[in-house]
Amino acid sequence: MRNYLDVLQKIEETGVKAWLVGDTVRFLEMGIQPEIITLAIDAQDMYHVARTLGTGTVDARGPYPALRGELLGVPFRAFGLRGVTIEDDLAYRDLSIEAIAIRSDGGFVDPFNGRLDIRNKVIRLTGDNVELIDADPLRILRMLRFAAELEMDIFWKTETDVRKFLEVHADRMSEIPSERWGREIMKGISRRPHRFIEICDDYDLLPYFMSELDNLRSISDGNGKTLYEHTLNVLEVIESRLDTNRLMQNDAFVLAGLFRYIGTQKLDGSDRTKVTDRKIREIMTRWNIPSGTIDEVISIIDGFKKYYSPITEEKFCADVLEFSPEAVEISLEFANCVAESEGFFDEYSDILENNKWNLAQVLRRFNNVSLQTEGASRYLTGREVMSLLNMRPGRRVGELLDGLDMAVGTGKVNSRAKAEEWLKAQNA
Repeated sequence: MRNYLDVLQKIEETGVKAWLVGDTVRFLEMGIQPEIITLAIDAQDMYHVARTLGTGTVDARGPYPALRGELLGVPFRAFGLRGVTIEDDLAYRDLSIEAIAIRSDGGFVDPFNGRLDIRNKVIRLTGDNVELIDADPLRILRMLRFAAELEMDIFWKTETDVRKFLEVHADRMSEIPSERWGREIMKGISRRPHRFIEICDDYDLLPYFMSELDNLRSISDGNGKTLYEHTLNVLEVIESRLDTNRLMQNDAFVLAGLFRYIGTQKLDGSDRTKVTDRKIREIMTRWNIPSGTIDEVISIIDGFKKYYSPITEEKFCADVLEFSPEAVEISLEFANCVAESEGFFDEYSDILENNKWNLAQVLRRFNNVSLQTEGASRYLTGREVMSLLNMRPGRRVGELLDGLDMAVGTGKVNSRAKAEEWLKAQNA
């Protein structure tokens, strides 16, 4: 903690009182090193601190101005106090585990026993104050997100108050804008998708933010399971691998698991249509998901099943060049997760493993280009091709470059000299 206290003390040398707050304190209490520290200072002092220290810029957009900068090699963000005192500020925070501050002398300000709740792995409304969710009902989803991500239990009184609020104020939940739902949902599924959806279901929240998922519980696969259960099964497999598999940390991967059966009436998905894809796109657009991510999600859902058949290196090479290495890797990995979640992994394990090997060979060859050319993606540029073959700019140059990429990916070309030989042979 010493380094973080040094930052506090440095700020206080400007004559401004400062505290460590929020996620920074929670991380430290949980033995996690924060990547960026969060501070609270008087909002009127932000410009003074920036000028005096000669670092940081003030972002005054939105309701909560912030000073962002770096001190002693530590990135920081300082928000203005809400209220007059630090105790006032902490009382505005929705959860007790976030309503803790640390002074520059290392002492704690913990009026709501948040440190005890962290130790007991309990999520509690700050001060057991139900008015906090009345002020912003989306705090319920935030609370469930923390419970899922941190694997904490919800304190009995908080649970009782929240359930009662949902019974009485269902209309308030319906009024929450879709993009606000989307922000919290993305945070919730990025680490613990299965647990997060399960706990949202337990609080009957699914109809508010994704009725299409809730509807899947009424669609049977014909073998005693619903499509909703199948969705949870694949999310459970994804969650079990999230911490160790970098591919699954891509937002599109988890979203594909969540949306796989949306609009589908059959387990095999053979009736998927453009209408179905349009529905998926419509929901994610409402959530303000970037269009590129939406395209990835639909591509994964529509294309992963082809990997249950043998794929040649030539086909993998073509897919890598058309989409991207990561997109192809993700689709293949998704096929593995679905096979495991549906119980037919053993049936396709040899095919999936062989496909994984073929893809690895293609990616290794493309990576060798980068290693041999100090980071370039090709052995030869378009300009070099024109010079070598005495050609003018035009479509033919692009065709030759595309063909050369295929030759590299399939192992026919593995050096600059071989690339030149291949080009001359094509133009002979």
